Amino acid sequence: MPSITIAIPVYNEEENIEWVIKDTIKTLPKYFKNWEIVAINDGSKDKVGQILDKLASRNPKVKVIHQKHGGYSKAMLTGIKAATKDYIAYMPADGQFLVSDMRHCFEIISKNDLVLGYRGSRPDYTVKRMIFSYGYLLLLLILFGIRWIDVGWVNIWKRKEVQKLKLKGTGGIFILTEIVVKFTRKGLKISEAPSYYHIRSKGEVKNSKLKVVFNTFLSALKLKLELMGF
Repeated sequence: MPSITIAIPVYNEEENIEWVIKDTIKTLPKYFKNWEIVAINDGSKDKVGQILDKLASRNPKVKVIHQKHGGYSKAMLTGIKAATKDYIAYMPADGQFLVSDMRHCFEIISKNDLVLGYRGSRPDYTVKRMIFSYGYLLLLLILFGIRWIDVGWVNIWKRKEVQKLKLKGTGGIFILTEIVVKFTRKGLKISEAPSYYHIRSKGEVKNSKLKVVFNTFLSALKLKLELMGF
């Protein structure tokens, strides 16, 4: 297996981040000999910073970066730039998917530049959230011809390829889609594999807010115009 960086952007997740990282430390060696965790504290106002520093002091494979709050995409971009291993896997700080949930993706990463993990059942999704999710996939099909089942869940990138991209870091969760679009345009190898979805047990869901959804749709339209030369 190649080496891997687990990049975890964190904002106000004091109830989840410790057990998520401990689970990652425990589970990663089952799949990889060479690994690291990069946790990005995106200006959290709770105890996230203290928790992360404590975890890093106990394990040299855990790297912590503290930065001013700039949003998801800036935190994710920081993690991508800081990664040093062959592949970079995004993982959320809320525990809605964990290392073991990416195991089918790990099986095929060495043959791909990007692996997308797709969710199955989402029992806590409201009708509104399902409409937003599938409406977004339809928009991506219309704008970019993307036919992947799920672009906003597990994303595992080949480091040398994703670090070449010029990413703005201003579009929130849209940075995941932006990378998929740019990998596709470069003709890089992309594949899918099944993953899993866990209902958030603690804390606040952030990406389902109407403002976040609107900004994500708007970012998609802006990227399309940019690629058209406007």
